[in-house]
Parts: sequence; structure tokens; C-alpha cells
Amino acid sequence: MRIGQTSVVHFVSQVLTSLLGFVVTVYLARELGSELLGNYFLVVAVLVWLKVLSGQGIQMAVRKRISEGERRRQFLGAGFGLQLLAFVVVATGVLAFREQVDAFVRVDGAALPLVALLFTGLLLWQVMAALEGDHRVHVASLLRPLDRTLRSGLQVAVVVAGFGTVWWLLTGYAVAELVTSVVGLALLSLRPRLPTREQVVDVVDYARYSWFSGIESRTFASMDTLVLGAFAVSSGLIGVYEIAWNLASILAVFGASIATTLFPAISKLDNEDDPEAISGLVEDSLAYSGLFVIPGLAGCVVLGDAVLGVYGAEFTKGWLVLVVLVFARLVYVYESQFTSVLAALDHPDVAFRVNVAFVGTNLVLNVVLVAAFGWLGAAVATTTSAVVGLVLGYVFLRRYVALPVPRRELANQVGAAVAMAVVVYAAREAIALDPTNTVLTFVLIGVGASVYFLVLSGLSQRFRATVQRNLPTAR
Repeated sequence: MRIGQTSVVHFVSQVLTSLLGFVVTVYLARELGSELLGNYFLVVAVLVWLKVLSGQGIQMAVRKRISEGERRRQFLGAGFGLQLLAFVVVATGVLAFREQVDAFVRVDGAALPLVALLFTGLLLWQVMAALEGDHRVHVASLLRPLDRTLRSGLQVAVVVAGFGTVWWLLTGYAVAELVTSVVGLALLSLRPRLPTREQVVDVVDYARYSWFSGIESRTFASMDTLVLGAFAVSSGLIGVYEIAWNLASILAVFGASIATTLFPAISKLDNEDDPEAISGLVEDSLAYSGLFVIPGLAGCVVLGDAVLGVYGAEFTKGWLVLVVLVFARLVYVYESQFTSVLAALDHPDVAFRVNVAFVGTNLVLNVVLVAAFGWLGAAVATTTSAVVGLVLGYVFLRRYVALPVPRRELANQVGAAVAMAVVVYAAREAIALDPTNTVLTFVLIGVGASVYFLVLSGLSQRFRATVQRNLPTAR
């Protein structure tokens, strides 16, 4: 399967996952309210951090070594063994400090569900990393919609049944991940073998740098939420903030799909010493990473409050935060391309330096700006750290590969997004849109998307050629 088509498969699966999550989150928000949802998001934020600390670096190392095509079964065995060890260590720590954990997430008895979720989450991540390393990104991507469908169905079921508590929401989360992991293991053609000492050391050596990449991505995704919780910002505002973040994340799905798809391809080309082909892939990734998030930013400026109003009237107050977070996502989608390529080129130590600067900036600014400006400060801190990572990633990557920037393609996307924003704003003013009118909001979103892609198709010959080349009927 061509890289473009693989990216599209991954993207479509992610979009379906995000849309399902969007619908279910709207339902949960309306049924449970922002406060209970805020507590749930706090637990999930802690969970994701625990998963990162438990060995995302191991998963990245396994993906890298399997993608190179040599001793794949042994590297898979090393990954599973190291992952199990890391889980035991972190789970022990969670249970030892369970009172403090419960107090922070504001949910009694949260420690035990966290440990269960940690196990199922690490297992699923490890299986997906193995599939991606085996150049089966399109197969791995199908596990996400399965996980989200199962999770959503179970969570809606418990709410309908009258068990709308954080504990039951987490139970649905864990069961869905466990079932999805079993399916993924059945689809995985590789079976782990006992590794040699050298292979274990190899995985650890790569992971000792790449683990910080996981911290960087999690810092970007949830450090602001943790700091908001630490500063005792109300659960209601945290709930609104997380809804805004989820919307921003949906817009960045395509860029993440490109990075995930290109990693094993670039890793293999690096092993074959083909820098020209690598440079071409990097240029393509920069040309299309912002394909959806650029118009998404323009759309949120003119329609963001109405999009948030879909969740309920209380969420419309997050409009400015949403705009800032979408801009942060726009910057980060390019920054993550740079660090992902550095890791694929077997320079996790260089990516480590970028990530350290990102995390340090994010942590310091979140503490300072949240204390001064509340939730808007958190959004600004996240954006600023993404800019720092983008600049450093670009500077370092240029040392190893030619890095042509497709300025014309980016300009075409910006031009199409501006045209879209003008049309949507005019339509909104003409109909005097009520921000809580869901039907008209979705109509305007459809109008905006149509205008954007029509204008972009007219402006960009490269975009038209790319679409034609990656149609299912193309050979």
C-alpha cells in the first residue's frame, strides 16, 4: 500500500474515532455536566502520564527496531519483557501513594482502576507499536476505532443504566482496551522470542532517549490540565478546557497520521542510506500536515463559540481558549514531524534535546501563566512551548537531511482558509446564528469545508495531483 493511501486509511480511522468520541462526549457532557466530566478528564490525564512514564520509550524503540527488518521477533520479546517490568514498578508506586492519587484526581478509590487501565493501555500501545514497526500502520490504525467504539458503547450504556459515575466510566475504558488488545494480538503476525542480552541493551539504549518524546507529547496534551488541577481551578472550567482541547486535537489528526505512517518508511530508507528519498518524504509531510488544522483555525475564529455550543450553553465561554489551543495544535503538528523524523533517522538523542527544551518551557510557563491568568494562561503556555520545539526541531533536523519547505503549498492552504472564513462569517451574520443552534452550526461547518477544498483545488495543482494519485482506483 502506498504511503499516501496508508496515511489516508490511518486518517479516516482517526477521524471516525474522533467523531465518535465527539458525539459521545456531547452526550456525556449534557447528561453528567462539566464538573463530573472534569473529574473524569483529570483521571485520564494522570493515566496517560503513567502510561508514558511506564515505557512509551520502549514502544518507540520496538517500533524502530522492528521497522529495520532484522531480528524482529527478538526485539518484540525484549519490548514485552521490559514493558512488564516497567508496569510492575509504576503500579506499585500508584498503590503505595493511593491516598494522594485519590485526592489529586478528586475521586475516591481511583488508584485501583488506574492500575487496571495502566495494564490494558500499555498492552494496547505495545501491540500497536509492533504493528506499525511491521509496516502495517493501516492495520494498527483500525484498532483505534474499535477501542473507541467499544469504550463509547460501554460508557453510554452505564450512563443510561443510571451508573453515571467516574468509576463506571473508567471501567468501560479498561474493558474496551483489553478487548482491543486481544484483537490486535490476533492480527499481529510476529510472535515474540527470547532476546539476547545485546538486544535488550539495544532497546534500552534507544528507549533512554525516546522515552522523553512520550513525555513531550504528553506534556503538550495534558500538562496544562494537571497544572489547572494543581491550582484548584474548578472542575467545570477544566471540563470546558478539555472539550476545547479535544476539538483542537480532532483538527490535527491528519498531521499525526502522516507522522505515524512515515516513521517506519523513513526508518527503512535510513537503513538503506537513501537521503534523497527521505528529504522528499519530509517535504511531502510538511506540505500536507496542516491540511485540516489551518482551515480549522480560521473556522474557530469565526465559529468557535457555536461549535462549543454543541456541547451545551455553558461551554461557549471557552471560545478564546479554543482558538489559542487550535493555534498550538497547528504549530505542534509541524514540530512533531521534525522530532519524529529525527527519531526515525536513529537520532533519538537529538530529539531528546528538543523534547527537554519543550517540556521545560511548557512546565515553567504553565505554572507561571496559570497562576497569573488562569485557564487562558495554560493555553498560551502550551502554544509557546510548541513554538520553541518547532524552531529547535527545524534547526537540528537540517543537520542530517535536506529540508525544503513547501512555501507555495502552505500559502495556498492559508489563502483557501481565509476565503473560507470570509464566507462563513458572512453567512453567520446573515442568519444571525444563535451559538446553541446545533443544526445551523453544522450546516455552516459543511459550507466552510466545501469552500476551503474547492478554493484549494483551484489554487494548488500539487494538491489536485496528490488526490488523483492516491485514489483507490489509482495504480
